Amino acid sequence: MLPSELTRILLIDDHHLFNDGLKSLLDEQPGLHVCGQVFNPTEALPAIQRTSPHLILLDANLQGTNGIDLARTILSSFALVRILMLTMYNQPKLVEEARRAGLHGYLLKDATTAELMRGIRAVLEGGTYFDPNLTPQTPPAGSTFDDDFARRLNLTFREVEIIRLIRQGLNNEQIAEHLHVSYETVKTHRKNIHFKLGISKITDLIQFAIRHGL
Repeated sequence: MLPSELTRILLIDDHHLFNDGLKSLLDEQPGLHVCGQVFNPTEALPAIQRTSPHLILLDANLQGTNGIDLARTILSSFALVRILMLTMYNQPKLVEEARRAGLHGYLLKDATTAELMRGIRAVLEGGTYFDPNLTPQTPPAGSTFDDDFARRLNLTFREVEIIRLIRQGLNNEQIAEHLHVSYETVKTHRKNIHFKLGISKITDLIQFAIRHGL
């Protein structure tokens, strides 16, 4: 019999080798239990009803079914479940579609085990997590959202960028590596961000980012 405090994870991926390998990996992690594996998207909703997962790891492309459309269907029926998309597609348009659909994270399949666990923890704790290696979306010509937003709040473009990365769950060291700057530079930027916004807690900064669509 499984301890009740284990986090239940449902895997939805039609690639059997990947699905089975992921199950083996996650079942070795303390506090996690793969409560079910779905290989056919038509079996997803019954499996969720049967296993009551806390978290779903979902592929983007399932035997001709759009994983994001499936996620919308899942969230409309099971509003409390958390969904982390795990896919090989590093496409800004798809990432943005996943955000708009209400998914809680987007991780590439070539992520390390440590990266996967960071994403799982962030999503389970009520946050979001988007792979730091995702290709950034190029804003359409004439788009001034970042400029206007930054100007109104007296933020620099780099500070807005760091707020986005904080929302994705990255710490100072990871942000420094992602932006190719020093750890001390990130600390200075963060100090300035908190001062300019009048925010002292990281949770408040994340809520700020969510409210403003960062």
